[in-house]
Amino acid sequence: MSDPQPDAKPAQPTPEKPVVEITLPPIPNYSLSSECPACGFPTVRRVCKVRCDRCGFMWDCSEL
Repeated sequence: MSDPQPDAKPAQPTPEKPVVEITLPPIPNYSLSSECPACGFPTVRRVCKVRCDRCGFMWDCSEL
């Protein structure tokens, strides 16, 4: 076993960062929107799925 170094200092507790809560407006009904809620790019409907070709955001019929 190795002994601790004599110059080693004990770890100092880090100060807690304040918690900031952000309230966002509700996401609009996807079935009525043809715009991606994540990036604003037009969406594409494919059978039961709606997908954004830019960012990959996707939802299916269970979420509509």
